Amino acid sequence: MSVRPVGRSDVLAQLAEIVALVTERPADAVQLDRTFVDDLRIDSLSMVEILEGASRHFGLHIKDEAAKDFVHVRDLVDHLSARLSRP
Repeated sequence: MSVRPVGRSDVLAQLAEIVALVTERPADAVQLDRTFVDDLRIDSLSMVEILEGASRHFGLHIKDEAAKDFVHVRDLVDHLSARLSRP
């Protein structure tokens, strides 16, 4: 049985690694207040890859309609953290 991260900082760190793998941007550039498009320059194809990677990594399905709400890194981290903390 694997231990799932539930803290925001754990989720942020692991999401940052996924973003770094997909985009080749440094993981430390992925911060809560950054926007995916304007700050991190992530295009729609890369965003799909990030969401698919996060889904696999965290063992969660991220609905397509939820993706439009992920403007800031914080939005996705909060979404994942809330879902992971559910029993």
